[in-house]
Amino acid sequence: MIPESGSAREVVLYRAVRFPDRWVRDTVLIPDSDFNDATLLESDGRFWLLGTERYGYGSASDTLAVYGAPSLRGPWIGHALNPIAVDHSAARPGGAIIRRGATQVLPVQDGSRAYGGGLGLMSLEQLDDNDVRFSSPRPICPGSAWARAGIHTLNRAGRVEVIDSAG
Repeated sequence: MIPESGSAREVVLYRAVRFPDRWVRDTVLIPDSDFNDATLLESDGRFWLLGTERYGYGSASDTLAVYGAPSLRGPWIGHALNPIAVDHSAARPGGAIIRRGATQVLPVQDGSRAYGGGLGLMSLEQLDDNDVRFSSPRPICPGSAWARAGIHTLNRAGRVEVIDSAG
């Protein structure tokens, strides 16, 4: 488990001692970093963390950064192209990577109008040590049956889908 820990200025991996209620701190993956919404991806034998990170411009909500490692416990190295994007409408992860066949999709928060204002889905087109590319986000907006002001997070595991609302 990698819980939200940006305010602690480190990204930490926890290991279950007794699932689901007993966890121990295992490894600091990224020390001394304001990294938020850490989203893990294993692809082609390599591990990647995608999230937002404060770089001195932009904010911890709108600046996409990527780290890579040969194994889950590291060492984690910032991508040479960091920051990947500075965009309040399509940089902050809003859920785990969704895999559909060979396609990998990252839900991203659209905070351009308000926190939790919407989600977009961006296809991961390229991710390796030399390049990071996503498609433009396809927006997911709350419809008339949605009783909340916004959408904040989308996660899916098998046939179970969880959506976190805002407002």
